[in-house]
Amino acid sequence: MDQETARLMFEEGGTLVLLGMPYGTEFGIDMNSWNIAEKFKGVKMIPPGLHFIYYSAVNREGDTAPRTGFFHVFKQREVLVRHYDPATEDLKPDTDEEEVARIRSNLRNLDRNLGAYPIESWKKWVSLSQHVSPSELQRMEPISGKICSVPELIHQNNPSEAGDVATSPSTSGKSPAGVFSNHSYLKDPDKGTQSPGEDNKIEQITEYSDSAEKEGSAPKKKLPALPNMVQKPGTEMRFSKFPARPYREGATPSEITRYSLDSSYSIGQLVKGIEKPESLLAELQLAFICFLVAQVWEGWEHWRKLVLALCSAEEFICQNPALYEKFLSALHFQVHEVPEDLFVDIVESNNFLASALTSLFANISDNSESLPASLVTKARKFKTHISNKFKWNLTFEDDGDDAPVVVEI
Repeated sequence: MDQETARLMFEEGGTLVLLGMPYGTEFGIDMNSWNIAEKFKGVKMIPPGLHFIYYSAVNREGDTAPRTGFFHVFKQREVLVRHYDPATEDLKPDTDEEEVARIRSNLRNLDRNLGAYPIESWKKWVSLSQHVSPSELQRMEPISGKICSVPELIHQNNPSEAGDVATSPSTSGKSPAGVFSNHSYLKDPDKGTQSPGEDNKIEQITEYSDSAEKEGSAPKKKLPALPNMVQKPGTEMRFSKFPARPYREGATPSEITRYSLDSSYSIGQLVKGIEKPESLLAELQLAFICFLVAQVWEGWEHWRKLVLALCSAEEFICQNPALYEKFLSALHFQVHEVPEDLFVDIVESNNFLASALTSLFANISDNSESLPASLVTKARKFKTHISNKFKWNLTFEDDGDDAPVVVEI
């Protein structure tokens, strides 16, 4: 990058200032992550738009805590300040406007402590997130604004107590305040790790049976019982919910049969809840990012359901061909970011993505005369590309079995 381009990006791009983050902490933004060094105080030259910022505490043994992060839509020249709280191992917003103004006026002096956003990864990030607008993000992200790879849990019988949260023990020892580095994690023999809290204890429940009372025998003691836990309200992703049944109430047997093969009803119900079909692409991308970068399994499950439903919705494809051209583009970039074996169901040894794409290409081919030529051509090229890359047979074979054949070469 030439100096003029760098200067423009520094002046026009966003800046993330992180204060007090310990040396060795795993930190990342979008598709990039590092273990930070001593002088690190944030990231500069961030392109305007949606970004995902995440971090994991690291203890003196080098163990990494579950990933925590948040989405933020950077504006041009925006300065975002966060303080690291060692007690909660979390980043807190800076609400002191005077301090934020002081940091903004002092950015040039802070420059040497700021890592540059890896602009070479920007195109990949945009290809994975371009449909997630600020309004779509607000609709789907947790009310808390925080994304955690491990859910925060509370006792079901008293969900109102915010402090009654079952979490994993802290992994980070207190280390000196830590620009990007590949240094090994800091080990401080004088500092220990935080021990598990009382919330992690398992209680034993003792009950007397009627027979025990009558016979005067000793009470029967149950095995240790796990507390009944649920996810803390406000921390869950707010993805659209699929209907309980893939057909309308009161459907005729023929309708039930048809929609067992064509998921257009389920997709239509999703669209009713989110008002416009294009929002499905935002859900597809945000769910995938939540899995790929935020390490949230719920994101993978929702992405998988959306892909399966969109690929088998023949009626919906005919009604929304422009949407499916964008869907194919989004899938093109997504399938290259995860290992092939992740698409295979461990129990059934069935490659769900190969099956889904086989249905999609068959539906487009069967309706090619009524669909735009651009969609038919794009689907044909994508099919060839995926078949060559993964060595999958994506042609539907009517041999009496519903599932397509996946050939490994």
